[in-house]
Amino acid sequence: MPTRKSSRAAKASTVYYAPAGVADRRGPYRAIEALFRKLVTKGTIAKGDYVAIKLHFGEQGNVRYIRPTYIRRLADLVKQSGGYPFATDTLTLYKHKRHTLFDHLDTAAAHGFARESLGCPVIIADGLRSSGVEVAVPEALALDTCTVAQAIHDADVLINVAHLTLHDEFPLAAGMKNIGMGCVTREMKLRCHGTAVHPNFDASKCVLCGHCLRMCPGEAFTLKRRKIHFDASLCVSCGDCFAWCEGGALDIPWGAETQIVQRRTCDAARGVLSTFAPEKTVHFVLAMDITPGCDCVGDSDLPFVPDLGIFASTDLLAIDAAVLDALQSAPAYPGGRVDGTPGGAPGGDKIAEISPALDLDAYRGILAESGLGSLEYKLQKL
Repeated sequence: MPTRKSSRAAKASTVYYAPAGVADRRGPYRAIEALFRKLVTKGTIAKGDYVAIKLHFGEQGNVRYIRPTYIRRLADLVKQSGGYPFATDTLTLYKHKRHTLFDHLDTAAAHGFARESLGCPVIIADGLRSSGVEVAVPEALALDTCTVAQAIHDADVLINVAHLTLHDEFPLAAGMKNIGMGCVTREMKLRCHGTAVHPNFDASKCVLCGHCLRMCPGEAFTLKRRKIHFDASLCVSCGDCFAWCEGGALDIPWGAETQIVQRRTCDAARGVLSTFAPEKTVHFVLAMDITPGCDCVGDSDLPFVPDLGIFASTDLLAIDAAVLDALQSAPAYPGGRVDGTPGGAPGGDKIAEISPALDLDAYRGILAESGLGSLEYKLQKL
């Protein structure tokens, strides 16, 4: 595949940075407003705009997700700017406590994300049936279309609030992944992750719960003589049957090569962003509680580097490049995964220590091809 350079690659983008510690009597909480004012101009939020604040509410059992107080501060600032904010995420493809609308809302509330605490609604963007809007992906790397979760597609403004962690496929769970995997439907997640476009069905594990019969929009499941039958040719790849199956009879064909998943996720991010005017998207990365596994992990590990602070930019790639460099330059967290290892030293390759199978150079190359922004940046400390 020919290399395609970003249209913005020749120009370094500004990434603003507020350190995690308290300097000049201002810590991260107070810095949120200063960062917001740097990014949000008069053209960003018009009076009456619906503003999606996209974050990860944390999987059940995880204790190192974004603190709700930061989202409350952002919601208040959006309202002061004349917008109507809502905190949002999408249903998961894997089966745990965020794979249905009600489980996801219960998990979010248990972690402190509710209207009463945030001052704005909490909306699962793809709703009851993981519904969305299919859009074309301009200059795609691997996928020509993307299904954007309904509420995110319908919003006027997108504030991307990512929590920096590592991930075994990207390698960063940061700004790009929060949009490319986090703003799309289950069907799109399946397309990004899977080696095929429909689940595998093992009839021997079927417990006749009947959810697949009720849920499948393609009517790919039928009941004959008290046995469920699956016709893959009718499958529309929505992933709902997998999410609801009680017996474990359905399985997603995971296993697409890592670089394929990365390319597909970049395409998904490009599709999501294509539904917003450029001045209507801003990006924050909260580089605190930086764990080896992403927030989808139920039991969060110790951080592996100390808190770095909050990064903010209008350029999605520049902000991810900045947090990656800051992470690699940081010392090891005492007792964390890279403490005492060669990669744990400041400037060491911490990602290679934790995920040696990942090719960081290849990932950077895919980001450069994606057209999502510029990997060149200027870091401006507040």
